[in-house]
Amino acid sequence: MLHKRRLSIALGLALALPVALTNLAHADTPAGYPADYAKIIEGAKKEGKVVIYSTTDSKAAESLIKDFSALYPAVKVEYNDMNSTEAYNRFISEAAAGGATADVMWSASMDLQVKLAAEGYALPYKSPEAA
Repeated sequence: MLHKRRLSIALGLALALPVALTNLAHADTPAGYPADYAKIIEGAKKEGKVVIYSTTDSKAAESLIKDFSALYPAVKVEYNDMNSTEAYNRFISEAAAGGATADVMWSASMDLQVKLAAEGYALPYKSPEAA
């Protein structure tokens, strides 16, 4: 059976992450977060890294990565800065091969992001910070 790794569209994550990370520094499970959020953090620590394919220049994402790394030193950030077509093609080929691929796609190319979602690679994301 071909394993398709699901992909979260990172626009909401990119907007909410700085606030969420700040809140996480002050509590194990911040108010309003799912009750099993601590399990998610533990799972990330066990996996040991988060892989990001992004069209955002690594220099522009540097402070976000630095803050994440300070809060979660056990989770390495593997940040891959590439153009949108390269990111899409890399993800699709890795997924088709059944191998590891990006945990997060952060791209300005909405047509390719929507295509990934339409092909079943996206997961819904509702930020606990939305309210």
